[in-house]
Amino acid sequence: MFYKDLEDRKQKVIKYIKKNPKATYRDLRKDLHTKIYKVYKKGMSEAFKEAGIKPPRSFKHKTKEENRKLIIEYIKKNPGVGGHTIAKKLKRNPSNFFKTIKKAYKEAGIDYEKYRQNIKTNKSKEKKRKEIVKLIKKNPTITMKEIESKLNIKLINYFLSFAEIYEKAGIKKLSQGERIKIRKRNRVIDFIKKNPLATQREINKACKTKVQSIFKKRIFEAYKKAGIKYPFERLKLYGTALKEIKKRARDFEEQIAVILSGYGNVNRLVKTKRGVADIILERKNEKVVIEIKDYQNKEISFSQVRQLNKYLEDLDINLGLLICHKKPKKDSFLIGKNKIFILEKQELDKISKIV
Repeated sequence: MFYKDLEDRKQKVIKYIKKNPKATYRDLRKDLHTKIYKVYKKGMSEAFKEAGIKPPRSFKHKTKEENRKLIIEYIKKNPGVGGHTIAKKLKRNPSNFFKTIKKAYKEAGIDYEKYRQNIKTNKSKEKKRKEIVKLIKKNPTITMKEIESKLNIKLINYFLSFAEIYEKAGIKKLSQGERIKIRKRNRVIDFIKKNPLATQREINKACKTKVQSIFKKRIFEAYKKAGIKYPFERLKLYGTALKEIKKRARDFEEQIAVILSGYGNVNRLVKTKRGVADIILERKNEKVVIEIKDYQNKEISFSQVRQLNKYLEDLDINLGLLICHKKPKKDSFLIGKNKIFILEKQELDKISKIV
């Protein structure tokens, strides 16, 4: 049944096709509210012919067998393709021509299960590769072992090298030394965030590093990167305390020097090749190098013994004394030809026996 205003509609269709040479049946129905078979008996092919425009495609209807062959050829060229993709690309639903997609694959001579499994594996692998790249972007210092542990994988199954991951992430590859330094910085920053009043000594001990060597502006830069204001008030208090400590140490040295003067001639602050010795005591033609340590909360360590031994070597003297408030369990040392004794203040009367 044709429209009553047939001629008028024909003119509109011809004009539309001339203006839109790729027009479809749906376009005419949508824009002109016209069903082409109610205007032209042979449909779109006749409309294009009358408009004098070469049709963009064949409007000839394919037989069921032709459609089946078309789908089979597409599968051969794209093994692993799904029914949804076939319908979208060919404008033909495979379920209209085959009982199942497996049947279509079988007629194409392709193992459906094998190809679908490969695609599933490839998709899973690509997904994991994206996860790896995401981890590197988030944390460029992450190690191979950390990635493998976090994702429960073997990295070699996804990338040939660590450099390839960095390249994929669009990040410059960091050297081992750079990664270690950044990780140390991050540890320090995290520690400061949790301990905003931490001193440099406390940070170094807790993070097993040296803040002054991993930050250009030292402790101040570390606090800034942690987003925490540096506690300058504490610095003032520390400066005051430091002055008190120095004064107390000087007073202790004065006390010891006065006591030692009762045992012989006392020479103070004697320069050596590798430092300054606190006191050189001369008694009965013998010389003793003496170091005084006003340590309140820690014992004498072997590093102080080594330092005193250096003074003995520089001055060619064989006897040295370390005087402190609290001596360690081991209080005498023999280093080569040099003898070193550690004494507490109340033991100074032993000097007459030692020398």
